[in-house]
Amino acid sequence: MRNKSKLLAFILLVALSFASMAIEITTPSGKKLSLESREEDGTAWVCLDALAKALGATAGRDPLSRYPSLVLGSHRVLFSTATAMTSVDGKLIDTKHPARDKNGCVWIPREFLAAGLPLLLNGAVSLSGEGVAPPAPAPPRAAGQASENGGIGLDVAVASDVVRLTLEGAMTTAAQVRKEGSAIVVQLPRGRVSAQGRDLGSGIAARLDVGNDGRMLRIELGEGFKSFETLDLRNPERLVILLKGGGQVTPSVPPEPPAAQGGEAEPQAGRPSKAANQFLVVIDPGHGGGDTGAIGKGGLQEKDVALAISQKLAAVLEKSGVTTLLTRSTDIYVPLAQRTAIANYNRADVFISIHLNASPASSAKGSETYFMSREATDLWSRQVAEKENAAPPGIEGGSTLTMVLWNLAQTQYIVESQALAASIQGRLNQLLGTQERGVRQAPFVVLEGAQMPAVLVEVAFLSNPGEASQINDPAFQDQVTEQIAKSILEFKAQNGSQTPPNPS
Repeated sequence: MRNKSKLLAFILLVALSFASMAIEITTPSGKKLSLESREEDGTAWVCLDALAKALGATAGRDPLSRYPSLVLGSHRVLFSTATAMTSVDGKLIDTKHPARDKNGCVWIPREFLAAGLPLLLNGAVSLSGEGVAPPAPAPPRAAGQASENGGIGLDVAVASDVVRLTLEGAMTTAAQVRKEGSAIVVQLPRGRVSAQGRDLGSGIAARLDVGNDGRMLRIELGEGFKSFETLDLRNPERLVILLKGGGQVTPSVPPEPPAAQGGEAEPQAGRPSKAANQFLVVIDPGHGGGDTGAIGKGGLQEKDVALAISQKLAAVLEKSGVTTLLTRSTDIYVPLAQRTAIANYNRADVFISIHLNASPASSAKGSETYFMSREATDLWSRQVAEKENAAPPGIEGGSTLTMVLWNLAQTQYIVESQALAASIQGRLNQLLGTQERGVRQAPFVVLEGAQMPAVLVEVAFLSNPGEASQINDPAFQDQVTEQIAKSILEFKAQNGSQTPPNPS
């Protein structure tokens, strides 16, 4: 009996020693931390609360997504308990295992310590003597900047009614651009493009190919192509080629693959390049074509006001050095899901959809700014989303909220989206002199699956005669766009580019 007791005690001691051990962490400053860990499923796990205490950080639950969170200074981490992905300052890293919520603690896998801590602590860390270095940042390049070997920079943007190619480098304005059959051919007099060919979708243009050792571009045209024009720009020298038409549909783009061990996500083949310091805002003028949206006194239509405000917003942002792209620049209908696809395909940093509101009560007034949620803030928010999600008769409507897309794409940007929405809402409240209607959440199809911070702005109520008259004034539209632009520029300064560069 005594021998059995000794054997059981020994087994228990061995089990405890395997279940609980310590991970030694050496920070970039040389400080050593020791965390109790537990072995399970081939990896070590540490308690989030203990990790936060050791780092001097704050652990809790994100108030919007309800995901476990860690905040250290200006750094913010969201841990998913559903997928093996963790968001560090809006960038995804693969932790191989989802976080686990059990026994009164959120358990974080060792892989996060290796991949995430270098990003949080701004330098290399070592775990139990094993060195882990942060990813080496790529050298910055200006948007469309030519490569060091004298090559020609190429920037491509695809919207519903225009495909824009920008060539940057010496002698690009002297390039020959001509239509040959069902293609546009660009012949470079000097230098070469190092980018590869890519799928452009269908409609105006189908594909871009690079030939003759980078000295010739060929763009296959589609049935939606109507005309093209070129623009010569200086300082720096650039040639802009605009292919105009309608019905352009971007290729289907899945959510960005998670970055491995804290590095950049792998570039997806066939997508437009993005330079390290380029900041792209995709602006979506609501409705269009047969979808008029709300109609105010005197027949004022939401689609027209939304387009006017969007064009003005683009002009203000471009003057401030921000690259912009409109989902539509003419009076055409663009399916809701395609609007988000345009933002995803072009690797946008911000997506903003511009709308005007309406209410059965003509006294309703003020702005409302929304970001994505599986559940509406209240009944009014749900009704607004249903109105904006509806398609005109005879046109296919949007899909319902896809939970997979939510988990993969939107959750990592929920805090950023809320911050941008709050900034826009505050400025418009002050401009309109109206009572705070609040930043709201609702399941908008146009925001579904956006792979960047995304907001929808109901600028004013067309159903209110006073606000309708005010918002139809071009001078007042200038004031509105100025305030929205200030919020976007402030967001840019605080967050920088949200998507990783994709070198040509």
